[in-house]
Amino acid sequence: MPADSAFRLSTYLALALACLCIGYAESTLMPEVAAFAVLSVALMFVLYRNENRYEYLSIPAANRLGLVIMLLYFAWALVRVASELKRPDRPEVEVQLLMIMVFGPLLILLMPAKLARREKHVGDYWGLHAAALCGVALSGALAENAITFALAGLYACAAVWSLTQFYLSRVTGSVPPIPNRPAQLFAGTPLTSIPTRRGELRRALFLVGLALSVAFPLYFVTPRSSAGKLDFGKTRVEIGYSADQMTDLNQVGELKVNPDVAFEVLAETDGQPKADMNVEQRWRGQVLRRYFNGRWQRGDNALPGVDGVTRTTATWAIPRLGHGQCTFTFSVPKKLAGRFLADPVVWAGGGPPPVATFTDAGLQPWTWAGDGSFYWKNSLDADPFTYVQAWRPESDSDLSPPFHIIDPDPTATIRPIIQNPVPRVKEYADALVTTLIRKGELPADCRDRATDLPRPLFHDRIARAFTTHLATTPELTYTTNLRRDRKDLDPVEEFLFHTKAGHCERFASSLALMLRSQGIPAVLVLGFKGCEPTEEPGKYAVKQEHAHAWVDALIVEFTPAAKRGIPPISRWRSLDPTPSSAAVATADPNGTWASDAQSWVTGRFDDLFGRSTPEKRRKTLTTFAEWATRTDVLVAIAGGAISIFLLRRGLRRQRRTTAAVASLAAESQWFGRLLSLLASHGFTPAPGETPREFAAGVADVLRTRTGTSPVADVPSEWATAYYEARFGGIPLTPNRTAALEARLTELKRALSEP
Repeated sequence: MPADSAFRLSTYLALALACLCIGYAESTLMPEVAAFAVLSVALMFVLYRNENRYEYLSIPAANRLGLVIMLLYFAWALVRVASELKRPDRPEVEVQLLMIMVFGPLLILLMPAKLARREKHVGDYWGLHAAALCGVALSGALAENAITFALAGLYACAAVWSLTQFYLSRVTGSVPPIPNRPAQLFAGTPLTSIPTRRGELRRALFLVGLALSVAFPLYFVTPRSSAGKLDFGKTRVEIGYSADQMTDLNQVGELKVNPDVAFEVLAETDGQPKADMNVEQRWRGQVLRRYFNGRWQRGDNALPGVDGVTRTTATWAIPRLGHGQCTFTFSVPKKLAGRFLADPVVWAGGGPPPVATFTDAGLQPWTWAGDGSFYWKNSLDADPFTYVQAWRPESDSDLSPPFHIIDPDPTATIRPIIQNPVPRVKEYADALVTTLIRKGELPADCRDRATDLPRPLFHDRIARAFTTHLATTPELTYTTNLRRDRKDLDPVEEFLFHTKAGHCERFASSLALMLRSQGIPAVLVLGFKGCEPTEEPGKYAVKQEHAHAWVDALIVEFTPAAKRGIPPISRWRSLDPTPSSAAVATADPNGTWASDAQSWVTGRFDDLFGRSTPEKRRKTLTTFAEWATRTDVLVAIAGGAISIFLLRRGLRRQRRTTAAVASLAAESQWFGRLLSLLASHGFTPAPGETPREFAAGVADVLRTRTGTSPVADVPSEWATAYYEARFGGIPLTPNRTAALEARLTELKRALSEP
């Protein structure tokens, strides 16, 4: 590599950043790639420090090194692919993605091997930059977070800087051309027109900044595409309502934010838009009852025998629910394939169902599902699917209306929703019940002597205590970075005893199984939590990022006491065990300030890019426009621009003055060598005599002497060069400087001879 420090530094820096991009992007699925990246960067640092001290590998030796690296790489790739394909649980690594990812380590290892080659020409540098660019593009396809964005941005700055220096090196010929190719790609370019290397980093940064200044406004004004995201063959794990994703606790990886709108709700009270919607409102969707091997399934319908709920009618009339009643009109796209209701669903005993669908025949009522909600028994033909729900906020927003289980064998009816297939979950729940007894929150005789399980009288108290424990204990943390450290264990057992970190599905699944282990019937509910107002009054958007999971527990009320022959009152209690700060609690609770800073940067990146929507972009542009057009801001901007202009003008004038003084001093010192030589032999200028006059007088005297007549014109030659440089602005070329120096040496020799 040429000895120019800027070219060397920029090239090594760009390649090192490309290696870090690849290592970080693939570290989640292939942790060893991060080690390859660190090793490669360390080798580059050694090569950079010692490149001008030692001779590196010849072409044959470099080729042998490359062959060894290729053989080792192919051996590693075969072992890695084979081990992944043999794993029974590999939902996070698709075959297509795996085959693409294995090229990352090859790019990482070939970069330092190429740099270790002694003779490097233009083609070698193009190959290095091409490998680096491919690596950064690969990392961008695999990872979509703030760290990858920052590394790619740093790489862009270093790459532009390096390519600028590369251009200068090619033009000046300091980088050898490709063998059997012309040496000058820009033949005919005069050397005087080639820009100097000084300030090229600043120019490169200016070009990157200019590109960003164009890209960011375009990003904000560009509408969101309706096409699907290109995910390079990998399974995309993101926050959103997906049955396969939300019901499978074996999923691992970083959850991506999905800001797409899932469905819209129009809220009205007495025909007027409802503007005070609770931003934490839950919208229930699927109810899952069967859990096995880390996966939830719908299972059989629960609680078929209930009375006093609603009466079936051919046509629907809106029920009267009482004070505060409102109406929700849902518009759900067909692609979502779900039916969602405000939770808890409220109904009037003996009245019409609270939900009905818009059809050609009018509003048609829904059917009681037996699990605290209603369902539409027909297919979803319309797009969007629209229906209406009558709803009323309750004093206890987590309790459903009362009902009776009239099944002849209620124990058999609820048996499917008290099954706990994970034995160690009962161990965890038993310890919690013991703690509650010790603290006095439960009586010592709360357990039934026959079953050793808490009696139904205490089910509601235990359910709420378990929920509070999961939501507040510092031992369990919420995170969107899902991992499986012990894949030999059930995901719920691993969550409670080992990783102790997860998302809402793991918190809710743990609570459901903990309740079941204590004989408390419980189901998992999938839906959404939260909504955002739209530009239309009363209309709210529920987004995919609001997807949530919670638990419904079947609670029996014992006050007032049930009459003989009448079943006790039952209710569904909604329980949300996910920590309240789940939306932002993605950092390690035991982390340092560095991890906190990383979480803050990641959050701001997600706000700007990951969670960005057309509405948010328009709001950002509107806010910026309002701020930029304020009088004080305009005055400040104008004052700053004038100050910068005056400062730059003053600095330029100062630089010109300094340069002129330095040039005059240098030129005077240069001409002073002739004056010193002549003064040592008795020639001194008369007062007021100009350099040209003095040189002409000395030349006349030297011509009269035999030994100095051949060099009599030297003073005049130096004086002419002095006037051209001092007053004509014509710099001395290296050839002319050498000729003047040679003539001055001849004059010195002639004057020294006797």
